[in-house]
Amino acid sequence: MREHQTHRHESPAVIPTSTDQDLARHRIARQVARATGTFEHLLTGRAPHSVTVVCNGDWLVVSLHGAFSALERRLATEEEGASRVRDFHHYLFDNSLDSIRSHVRRSTGVELRGAIAHVDPGTGSVIKTFTTNPAVELFLLGQGLPVLGVPVNAHLHADGVSGNGAVRS
Repeated sequence: MREHQTHRHESPAVIPTSTDQDLARHRIARQVARATGTFEHLLTGRAPHSVTVVCNGDWLVVSLHGAFSALERRLATEEEGASRVRDFHHYLFDNSLDSIRSHVRRSTGVELRGAIAHVDPGTGSVIKTFTTNPAVELFLLGQGLPVLGVPVNAHLHADGVSGNGAVRS
């Protein structure tokens, strides 16, 4: 009679790979994008055209694009209207900052600490950038990036969560 041997294969301990970490980061980025986009829709009644989330290590940056209504786009074609639209979106940002931070924290567990907004009436975009770090550096790049350099049209800096109140050019 032949003896039947069974071999027990133990699976090795699962060690997180960079792929696992990338997948976790990607999942969190999607959650944060969804939460911030939903909040923008609740705040203004319009969903942004796009939400961009970039994360690496211990930082995360969220930018919401395409926030102008049709009326705001028309107003922004004139200097006085552009100023009014810019002021309105800065007002919305300043007065909703604590709420959006709470919404993202409840929805995702991510603590947004730094925040800054840039309103561009020329393109009709409001870029709201949040980080998990207390300070934000925002570089507005020019058109047509040359091969050996990047034109920087403006540089904004914000400390803490006070949004535009702490912005320096």
